[in-house]
Amino acid sequence: MKDYLKYDGIAVLAHRGGALESYENTLESFDYSIGLGCKYIETDVQLSSDGVPYIFHDEDLKRLTGSNRPFHSHLSSEINDIKLFDQFKIPTLEETLITFPNTYFQIDFKSDEVVLPAIDIIRKTNSINRICIASFDSDRLEIVRNELPDVCLSMGPREVLALLLKSYGLNKKDVPGDCLQIPIYKYGLKLVTKRFVDFVHSQDLKIMVWTINDKKNMDYLISLGVDGIITDKPKFLFDLIK
Repeated sequence: MKDYLKYDGIAVLAHRGGALESYENTLESFDYSIGLGCKYIETDVQLSSDGVPYIFHDEDLKRLTGSNRPFHSHLSSEINDIKLFDQFKIPTLEETLITFPNTYFQIDFKSDEVVLPAIDIIRKTNSINRICIASFDSDRLEIVRNELPDVCLSMGPREVLALLLKSYGLNKKDVPGDCLQIPIYKYGLKLVTKRFVDFVHSQDLKIMVWTINDKKNMDYLISLGVDGIITDKPKFLFDLIK
């Protein structure tokens, strides 16, 4: 089992640093969630036009700044001047990993272009053992698997489907990946059930569920024995599981 996954109980993973309780994907939001007791932060990386990986989720700046311009069309010098929520900068991946050297990060690679530059930063900061890479694109994960075999990898859509079929005896092949981060439902299908959670555990894998912000679903997942809950409301979840 990868170092990232060596823990007991339910991990509270602050989604974008706790997006409903703080200022998403900023150093300040990460500091907020760490202050609550979060060991794990979920975040995202996008690439500037001159090849610098930044902590940012969206493909453009519309939602957070009003600009329709694609993120990847900005030079790093331009991104460094942008203020989120009128006061916070967009941090680089390197700055984030250096600022929080004892924090574990689940990082979603949001584009093909960011994969190799982000891998370089993970190597440069000696962060391999405290990183889990996720993506909605299984091909990106395959690149990471080849380039950085020691890093923890969450399963992509292709792998999750293969594991689900395996749980019904419809797939006999090994499924690559160290853990799963999935929603309760996908395409109207309920993925997270007691049967599937037990099967995942029988494969010596861990399962985390996103993005959960209400007490009913938190209670449900806790009762199933999932290994982590990814939430925009880390304080709310900590208060619930105390």
